[in-house]
Amino acid sequence: MRSFRLLVAYDGTDFHGWQRQPGARTVQGVLEGALAAVLGVDAVTVQGAGRTDAGVHARGQVASFRAETTLPASALAPALAPRLPRDVRVLGAVEAAEDFDARRCAVGRRYAYRLLSGEDPLWWRVAWRPRRWPPADALEAATRVLEGAHDFTSFRSAGSSPSPPTCRVLHAGWRAWEGGLQLDIVADRFLYRMVRSIVGTALVAAAVADPVGRMRAVLEARDRAAASATAPALGLCFEQAFYPGDSE
Repeated sequence: MRSFRLLVAYDGTDFHGWQRQPGARTVQGVLEGALAAVLGVDAVTVQGAGRTDAGVHARGQVASFRAETTLPASALAPALAPRLPRDVRVLGAVEAAEDFDARRCAVGRRYAYRLLSGEDPLWWRVAWRPRRWPPADALEAATRVLEGAHDFTSFRSAGSSPSPPTCRVLHAGWRAWEGGLQLDIVADRFLYRMVRSIVGTALVAAAVADPVGRMRAVLEARDRAAASATAPALGLCFEQAFYPGDSE
């Protein structure tokens, strides 16, 4: 039995998220079906580094699976291409260590959230245009408060599975992109809808006199009711997963 690691990109608009669900179109389900056809087996189980929600995109999702096959890893991406829909692509594949698991072995993940500054039909599927445009410096100041190890209960949406609320955010900052502003955030782990909750709360904090104080108060409250509305899924993209031994 051999283990493989895939690099996967997808437009999440028309998917009910990553995780396989009965009767729903999901990225995991589509990928598993294509792999089974390529490998000539009844079923393949794929693990993803991040279980993205409905409407969330990915450019650096990592997936792993195990299979008995003589195919070289380099043959997987071209063999999968004609069997996958246009909104999913396997960008590369390598053979991995026998015990490699894309989700369990990840030591960090990077997400981006893109804000759109104006009407643009080329970007509307992958970026969100907020009703009121925020001052970039206030947005940056508010978000930087989150760097470090904290209890992120205030930014965890209801419905998540029980898990420790402490996450270590290594970087959280905003930068310009051609459509507007983009949040780049890297952490060892993320809670359910944490990034989207951070974006929604940062937008509100950026509009008050003391954005840093507002964001710090929300963080320290450890109460989801203290935070603001969750930003829409369409602006969020899974950019990268990090593993021990990976080079930058």
